Amino acid sequence: MNLRSCLRLLPVLCATAGVFAATDARADSPVCSGTGEVLLSWPSGNPIWELCYLLPSQSSGPRGSGMELRNVYLHGKLALKRAHAPILFAEYTTSTCYRDWKDTNGTKITWAGVHPTFGRSTTTSCDRSKDPTASYGTCPFQLVVNGSGGAPTGTCGSGIAIEDFGSYVEMTMQYDASWYKYSSRFRFYADGSFEPEFGFGNSDGTNNGTTHWHHNYWRLDFDVDGADNDIIQQDGVTQAVEFKTLRCDPTTPASCASERRWQVKDTVTGRGFELDPGDGDYVTPPNQSGRNFHKFDVFGTRYVANEYGDASSYSLGDCGMHDGNLVADANPDDLDGAAGEGTDVVLYYRGGVRDKTADGNGPQDSMVCKKVGPKFTPIGVWNAPLFGDGFE
Repeated sequence: MNLRSCLRLLPVLCATAGVFAATDARADSPVCSGTGEVLLSWPSGNPIWELCYLLPSQSSGPRGSGMELRNVYLHGKLALKRAHAPILFAEYTTSTCYRDWKDTNGTKITWAGVHPTFGRSTTTSCDRSKDPTASYGTCPFQLVVNGSGGAPTGTCGSGIAIEDFGSYVEMTMQYDASWYKYSSRFRFYADGSFEPEFGFGNSDGTNNGTTHWHHNYWRLDFDVDGADNDIIQQDGVTQAVEFKTLRCDPTTPASCASERRWQVKDTVTGRGFELDPGDGDYVTPPNQSGRNFHKFDVFGTRYVANEYGDASSYSLGDCGMHDGNLVADANPDDLDGAAGEGTDVVLYYRGGVRDKTADGNGPQDSMVCKKVGPKFTPIGVWNAPLFGDGFE
């Protein structure tokens, strides 16, 4: 008997058929009924991934959170309640610094078919920022295309682009903070893994002569198989209390030889995900400027309703990440519950880039876009029949 069919019948009949199991979640799909939510099912038939997505202008957080995903399901099982990036900074070697906003929809180019240079049909400002010093202007990004010069062909517009590459689906969006153009991508793979990506572009060269950093913090509220019974582990060791930590200690190079991993999983079903930092994530440590604005890479916290970052309101000049607001230094909350069964947890992850001037430490690259982002790999059994043979 098919589970979805059985659920339409009386509970007694379903129980008699042997469909219910106490240790597993039922197959399900997201309901995208919130303001601005749009359903994505991939593939369209017998989907592996289903989720609701929103534009930056409709995202949550004091100043938005870029492209936001909600109610993400993998093989009919809840994997993520919300994935977004509500915290973003621009930090300079001078006294200048910003807490950027993430609720202004940006523009990108959509090509007719795959573009020969970029290998995809959707191109953001970050994709086009290849020259170390030259700006590209606003959409359609006035750069030479394949040596021809002039304005490239393609349609300029906002919105979230979705491209099916066969083994994965890619979602692309750009959001603006004045002359800064931030690109956001999510890739969801057929094997159950997924990758968020952050990229930065400068449209007109403003502050091009000053070395600066961009710090992007993703927030992932997993709710694997529901909000209860989730734990966070570091290298397989369950973390009992809220924590903040580094990918590795940049002052001790040997510590970076043994890479850390973080896991979020449900203690009942055994399903979850492992966070694997991307190679580019190690390039820019959190406190490279020495100003102590950004000191950590990974944060594990208990869920707090409507807490989408480290501050309740984001003023432009609030330059530093208030890590103590996310992870209390005194009396931190427990993450694994009174008996180690887990609770409702949230994971924050920082990805940073540096745009460098010619300061004696190498050539200027301040206009070349850098992309960063981790990979999340599934833990446990996600694609097996939910209730055993004969009930699929």
